[in-house]
Amino acid sequence: MAHVEAHPHDIVNLTMAEFGVTRTTVHRHLNTLIKADKIEKIGVTNTSQYFLKESFNKVISFKITEDLSESDIWQKEFSSIATKLKPNIEEICYYSFTEMVNNAKDHSEGSRVIIASEKKGNKLIFSISDNGVGIFKKIKDAFGLDDERESVLQLSKGKLTTDKSRHSGEGIFFTSRAVDCFEILANGIFYLRDNTQEDWFVQEKKNTSNYSTVVQFEIDTTSDRRLRNVFEKYQNPETMAFDRTHILVSLSLSNEDHFVSRSQAKRIMLGLEKFNHIILDFKGIKTVGQAFVDEVFRVFKERFPHIEIDVTNTNEDIDFMIKRGIETAKLNNESRNDNK
Repeated sequence: MAHVEAHPHDIVNLTMAEFGVTRTTVHRHLNTLIKADKIEKIGVTNTSQYFLKESFNKVISFKITEDLSESDIWQKEFSSIATKLKPNIEEICYYSFTEMVNNAKDHSEGSRVIIASEKKGNKLIFSISDNGVGIFKKIKDAFGLDDERESVLQLSKGKLTTDKSRHSGEGIFFTSRAVDCFEILANGIFYLRDNTQEDWFVQEKKNTSNYSTVVQFEIDTTSDRRLRNVFEKYQNPETMAFDRTHILVSLSLSNEDHFVSRSQAKRIMLGLEKFNHIILDFKGIKTVGQAFVDEVFRVFKERFPHIEIDVTNTNEDIDFMIKRGIETAKLNNESRNDNK
């Protein structure tokens, strides 16, 4: 066990030479240690590496101060983990880790941040918790929203920040899309984005911990995910600016599966003038009403004609209402122009 960390690549050959045993015998003992949760195996066949399980599992607490550096924490406390990861996974973990710790430092209004890491099979899990006011309450109060749940919708759009002078509002947006699974539990609201299933989920859930906000993300250490691909998906290919977003309509405050009112549409379109390309995802939505469609596809478009709006996961009823609303808007515009 003492030699595992020092010889992750050649522990099998070293043990064979040291004790004069066969490769099969060494692998049998290693498998016993893996089953006992003592060591961790990464890779297969010739690329296999072995590490002590405890080197992945950490819980660390820091006092939040102005000079607290998320990069220094990663380098000092988690660089030993980084060296055991594929370069693409290390890049995603470093980006996600530093963004979430920085959020806790700058936005939580708390006094402590608690960071934990854990390895379960191929999954590497990080959690960042703080004792502040809670992320969803902070957003609700800062933007005058009606409810903490509406904070989830606004947060999921991107470019949302309560401190424009120091933050762009991109950290949670890209982190939640770069990892396999991303969770936030705060103020009685649980938000989950599962990228392996292309699913987003919100529900009320009591926080039984002593922390006001708990952010957790996990990623498969064998994954081929790349951070660059996530950035490119939402960037303008010419300017490289973050100017595209994808909105799950069902994340709106309404708990119903139909969206008929103008106020519902206004909540969804709030802040989207910051983007040049919007995708509205109607997954799980059965119907939309005329007022909803008019607000999105006429009122918003008239105010911001340069913004492209696309839809996805629509059914026949929603397609009909959107097409009808767009055609009605065209006819009204033509009529107004004729009367000039």
